[in-house]
Amino acid sequence: METTIIWKRVDGTGMEYCMHSLGERTSIRGRVIRAEKNESSFVDYSVICDESGNTVEVDIDYIRQHEVQTMRLRKDAEHRWTRDGIPLPELDGLLDIDIGATPSTNVLPIRRLGLKVGDSAEVTAAWVRFPEFDVMPLQQIYTRLQDGEYEYRSVSGYTALLKTDAEGIIHEYEGEWTESIKL
Repeated sequence: METTIIWKRVDGTGMEYCMHSLGERTSIRGRVIRAEKNESSFVDYSVICDESGNTVEVDIDYIRQHEVQTMRLRKDAEHRWTRDGIPLPELDGLLDIDIGATPSTNVLPIRRLGLKVGDSAEVTAAWVRFPEFDVMPLQQIYTRLQDGEYEYRSVSGYTALLKTDAEGIIHEYEGEWTESIKL
């Protein structure tokens, strides 16, 4: 099943065009456009998962002020991560990617965990931060409040209500993103 979504930032500073392909192997491709305080940026990304829903490949191009940065993350069968071929032992064992510029990657732990209403689970994701454009572990807790609603919490204390469709794709990310068009 392929779903295309256009999200807009609640604060009016950006949009995203994203395609989720949910089948034997989940993949996500998107482009985020942001304009803030006299600075514009673009984040082009693709994520590929294995048959179990674990992230295995992530490609990100970050374009800001006419500068292009790239990040190629790969994970092997033992869940050892590399960035551009350089080992990242601090990420070893992590299953999910969380690209901080987009709500799209929240679908990965939501689908993989398969929580029942009232259940919670803690995960640690490989978190790509912006504008730093680095990657680090981030502990997160997902709680399924009801069908189509999850509470997301990170260890920093950040919380948000995530509203999803039946497939787990975000259509509203409290205070951050809202779905404009779903195709």
